[in-house]
Amino acid sequence: MEERPLVSIITPTFNHEAYIGQCIASVQGQSYQNWEQIIIDDGSTDGTADAIRKYSDPRIRYFRQKNAGLEALARTYTFALGRCNGPIIGILEGDDRWPANKLEKMLGAFDDPAVVLAYGEMREIDHRGEILQRAGRIARRHRKLPHSVLSNDPVRSVVPYMLSLSGHSLIPASTALMRRSALDAIGGFQYVRDQLYVDYPTFIRLALCGKFRFFPEVMGYRRMHPSSATAHFFRQMTERSHKHLHELLGMPEFRLSPSELKMVQRSWRSSTAGGEFRQGRGLLCEHKWAEARSHFLRAIQTIDRFIAIVAMIGWCFSWFHSDLEFFFRKAGRPTLQGDS
Repeated sequence: MEERPLVSIITPTFNHEAYIGQCIASVQGQSYQNWEQIIIDDGSTDGTADAIRKYSDPRIRYFRQKNAGLEALARTYTFALGRCNGPIIGILEGDDRWPANKLEKMLGAFDDPAVVLAYGEMREIDHRGEILQRAGRIARRHRKLPHSVLSNDPVRSVVPYMLSLSGHSLIPASTALMRRSALDAIGGFQYVRDQLYVDYPTFIRLALCGKFRFFPEVMGYRRMHPSSATAHFFRQMTERSHKHLHELLGMPEFRLSPSELKMVQRSWRSSTAGGEFRQGRGLLCEHKWAEARSHFLRAIQTIDRFIAIVAMIGWCFSWFHSDLEFFFRKAGRPTLQGDS
């Protein structure tokens, strides 16, 4: 690997006027300074473009395109990749940010030519930019996984877990760095019909190509706010991911043993209920009480005891025209509310 490689950072953004400045500042504040940031504005209708143009750093390159939406995200990433000059590729969406030592800490992973992807822990931040102190579910799951899965060593060790429901979030996109040559080898960022994101389809393909390197430190911050794609499309993302799972299982390279297949199928049984609860929770925030109740009622029917309990609480709160965000805030979890 060449000394002090250029890191190309792909930043898709849409209506992130309130957040893009923090995103760019977190890149400019890196202790490792050999980077370029390629920002693709998907036709923002707010002041995102003006916020970006305030930065005169020549390492920042801004491209604006006609709005293509989440369905065309793979095309957006491919457009950005074609303008990247570095052998290492990072992902940082316009409403997220990085810790200052991220690049300096992680780049050493690529000294091993077998490593194609490096990632770390993610911490959520709220709409104000405040870091939530409680570790999320992804971090708690990481602690329970064996080294062979976390590092994909030997190659393909992580695939059965990545095909499970929990495994879809193994690699937080805001923490990931990838080897450009490995990305090129799989044909770049992966397009999956009806899928609203490109990170998971791309990461699982990379799992067939080389090892991963996991860092147990926080290497990225993901923002939760009312207009985030995760908040708006959680249910659709889960449903389409389930469809994608069946497509992968039909491919020879993703064939599982009977015991692995049983584990994967069991993990997806509560996915629909989780999506119903999340949808109901969001509708409470929008004061759509009756619609929220219908989602909570469907979530209550799950065999997952925890989801059933919190869905019942949400159903009760809907009758009192109240949301659940106070409890999420007290628990140190991200809320779906902006300032009101």
